[in-house]
Amino acid sequence: MRISGLLFVIALGFVWLTPPPSSLAVEEGQFVKKEGKWEYYSGEDPGLKYLYLKGIITQDEYEKGLKVIENKERLSRPNFNVDVNNGLNIRVGEKFLLKLRLLTQVRYSHSTYNDTWSTTGDSRNPEILGGQVEYRAWRKQSDSNQFSVPRSRLQFLGYAFDPDFRYNFSVAFDQTSWDQEGGSGRGSLLDAYVSSWHIPWATVQVGQQRVWFNRALISSIATSSFADNLIVQNAFASNLQGSRDIGISILSDEDQYKFNYAIGIWGGVGANLAREGTAVSQNVLPVTGTPGAPNSGTTRTYNYDTRFMTGELMYTVRLLYKIAGNPGYGQGDILNSRTPQAAIAFGYAYDPGQNYLSSIRSDIVERAFRQRVTKAFNGRLLGGGIYDFQTYETDFIGKYRGWSLQAEGYYRHQRVRNADSGTQVFDLGTIPTSPLAVGPPVSLGQAWGFYVQAGKYVIPRKLELAVRYGVLDPSTKQKDDLLKEFGAAINYSFDGTYNNRLVIDYSNITMGSGGRAPDRYPFETKAGFGRDLIENRFNVQYQFFF
Repeated sequence: MRISGLLFVIALGFVWLTPPPSSLAVEEGQFVKKEGKWEYYSGEDPGLKYLYLKGIITQDEYEKGLKVIENKERLSRPNFNVDVNNGLNIRVGEKFLLKLRLLTQVRYSHSTYNDTWSTTGDSRNPEILGGQVEYRAWRKQSDSNQFSVPRSRLQFLGYAFDPDFRYNFSVAFDQTSWDQEGGSGRGSLLDAYVSSWHIPWATVQVGQQRVWFNRALISSIATSSFADNLIVQNAFASNLQGSRDIGISILSDEDQYKFNYAIGIWGGVGANLAREGTAVSQNVLPVTGTPGAPNSGTTRTYNYDTRFMTGELMYTVRLLYKIAGNPGYGQGDILNSRTPQAAIAFGYAYDPGQNYLSSIRSDIVERAFRQRVTKAFNGRLLGGGIYDFQTYETDFIGKYRGWSLQAEGYYRHQRVRNADSGTQVFDLGTIPTSPLAVGPPVSLGQAWGFYVQAGKYVIPRKLELAVRYGVLDPSTKQKDDLLKEFGAAINYSFDGTYNNRLVIDYSNITMGSGGRAPDRYPFETKAGFGRDLIENRFNVQYQFFF
């Protein structure tokens, strides 16, 4: 027994000092192809197995030896691993994951415009520049060609402490042709939130995040069949600006349940902004100036940096029922679903106390806030006062064998709470500084719109054809202001995913130039006023999503 024990120690030392062969990494009972041949490998240690089969060591000694070797391998095995799967994944044990993703879209755009763009232009949606030069309308004198990087985004997401405590931090370096402040391409915070998924039917997300309201804006632009959203899709954002806001949301895990909900409480003025940065009171004084001076007969506008209505919040609710399967939020049926996938949903957003008092950039109202409203094609509301917005939406999506169909309908109730700040006299229709600068009070009424989009992967997971059509009426009490948009697209995925693909699309955008807008003088006397502004746009966009 002493001899066998000594042999056991020698054998164990030999095994301890000898690096384990590569076959040890293979689970017991598996066949592995090596050098063109299939061979059977056992997961058991060959040295111990040999000693045991020869009767040199006992069963008890064999099992103790296995435990020693297992502990050695466990302690020497790295506690982290790095892999590439839809991004760079770094794992440390079972309680930490960091996924790094990069989205880059490079685009060439060509647009042609009709004569109305050069004569009348769009005088209703843009904000007025103010100051010494009045910026009144967008006009397009010639065709347009431009290269851009419309989206370049870096995302850090994963979990920490445990897999159900998750985080998402992302930065956008997007470029835009609406760059009036010189910030195009600069980094800005896109997402910054943490979430608890410990209770699947009541997950909680806190921070700056995507608002669960409008299907088109819930969907990642990386999964879009087109280079850009329709105008009507952006116009009916819950906060009238964009897809993100700051707040808290509670929602169910749509991967687990047939009926789902999402409720949220938000700041209501968009990403990276608080209501403290958007409030203002303005007082227009009578004729001022030093007697005899050149400006003695002018009217001056004084801006008082007074904060009001900063206690309001935005509230959203979304209910979704999965009729069949789990269609998710990607637009096309890139997975070539073998069974029908369909869902219907309803959303409601209440965003009160929104300060749209002025359309003039030179007053204190946050310029970034006003520019986002304009970019989302809600600039016609600027100058209308303090609004209470209620937005309703309903959407449907269906997918089957490469076919996809989605549609949404929208309605927004636009109630004017005040035409002034409530504390200072405001220059809306009361004390105009100039007959050219300020028009008479205007009632816009409500807003509504819809879109329908259909697509088909003619080559499964590779080549998709898609068409869409959308309508937007921004003010039901005005005329000749309807916006209609038709689009067709072809997109090709080089790897069967959204990570490496080419999108080519065409859009015909027809927009009425008529209708009045608050705080802007009506241009009915201008030649061509009320006629349609027509743009034909072609995009060629390559998407890299690592």
